[in-house]
Amino acid sequence: MYVSMNRLTVPADYQSHLERAFGNGGERMKEVPGFLEFLFLAPTEGDEYIVFTKWTDEESFKNWTESEAFKRAHTGTNPNSPVKSDLRNYAVKAHS
Repeated sequence: MYVSMNRLTVPADYQSHLERAFGNGGERMKEVPGFLEFLFLAPTEGDEYIVFTKWTDEESFKNWTESEAFKRAHTGTNPNSPVKSDLRNYAVKAHS
């Protein structure tokens, strides 16, 4: 199993825009081969959001990031966006 977590630092005046953009992320991902789970975590305080995706394996994640569907999903991303991103990937070694 493989997990990707994108930590997003989002200014207060941009948070509602980001929440709308990620609102249906899990639905859009359901047909992606190897995709298992999507969570969009909003802060109870502060400005850090987390986009969590779980995959069957690293190869499935990499295939998604290199796919046309990924490119379409990220088309129109604002190059001047105030959102700061910190993407981290993990191999799952144990789970319940």
